[in-house]
Amino acid sequence: MTTTQWRAGQLLQAARERQGLSKAEAARRSGLSESWWRRLETGVNIRNGQKIPVKATPEALTKAAHGVNLAAIEVLIAAGMREPAADTPGQRAAAHDLIDSTPEERLPEAVAFLRGLNATR
Repeated sequence: MTTTQWRAGQLLQAARERQGLSKAEAARRSGLSESWWRRLETGVNIRNGQKIPVKATPEALTKAAHGVNLAAIEVLIAAGMREPAADTPGQRAAAHDLIDSTPEERLPEAVAFLRGLNATR
């Protein structure tokens, strides 16, 4: 791991290496391209010779985490996308509020995402 590597990438790399997986195999297990996996691990995207911080989505990080048997929430917290849960009732209420405010046409996507999170537990 490099000293400039972002925390989410460190977690993904460490889990991949513990399992003896190549980047290509971890990407395959995650349903991601190998180039996307590399960007998630390093935290950078190189465009025109410039290093640009990667703009990872929660979905990509969740897929990557599941591909190397990590809890998605751990990687999302490391990426700064989630705060550590202080209390489950408060988190549940916040989730309900989000669902209630989701436009009707986006509900199938929200439900599919939640099912995906629950399927890996």
